[in-house]
Amino acid sequence: MAKKKTSKTGSSAGLVRLTRQQVLDGVPGPAGVRIGFAVPEEAGTATALLKAAADDLEAGHLEALARGRCGTWLLDALAGADLGEPLVRATAAGELQSAAAELSLPLVARDGDGQVTGALLGVPSGTVVSGLSRLPVARQWILMSMLTYAKIKAVAVSENARGRGIGAALLKRCVQLYEQLDYALLFGEFDIGRDLGPYYTRQGFNVLRPGQAIDVGNPAHRRTASSRGGTGSDVLLPVACTRQVTV
Repeated sequence: MAKKKTSKTGSSAGLVRLTRQQVLDGVPGPAGVRIGFAVPEEAGTATALLKAAADDLEAGHLEALARGRCGTWLLDALAGADLGEPLVRATAAGELQSAAAELSLPLVARDGDGQVTGALLGVPSGTVVSGLSRLPVARQWILMSMLTYAKIKAVAVSENARGRGIGAALLKRCVQLYEQLDYALLFGEFDIGRDLGPYYTRQGFNVLRPGQAIDVGNPAHRRTASSRGGTGSDVLLPVACTRQVTV
């Protein structure tokens, strides 16, 4: 099935910077929900929602969520830690898969009773990493891509909570967090048949045509929810190194 690409416009620069504790506690959202990091006790509900939105979720990310090891490096970075240092150590130890989970973003929306009504998972792009690994590029470029590009793997809201802006609130906080951590590009994908282009446009994303390249030098393409081509493969993005990683 053909896929549609989108790219993000606008900015969340006007939002107050998030702290580690705020993300753990949750920040106010629409309809009385709070948007925050998922905890292990919420893994079952969050996983069920995410699987309903994407059928290719990696088991490693979901297992890390259940163990409380999903996104912990991002939380530490909100408190001032350097994302590059643990990534380099994990790579040297041959633990790149676990590093990807630590760099993933598990957000949930909780209602007034503390029940999960929505979930979002952002991940380092495995396709970008594997694509770069097949090219004659320096090793630090591959690591850099994990700290520069992120993919919205899935976002979903429970059926009885839809139409209240919860999905939009999850996307808003996702973009804000990645921007705050200096990621250069955020992208995702959706089936053309689902006609989600207008929805993502309303959230400030640019919907790209199938096969349209993403230019990271174009400010309008810096935050993208991009789509896949007819084969279902991810868009491979060019690397623009904005961090210094010593390997």
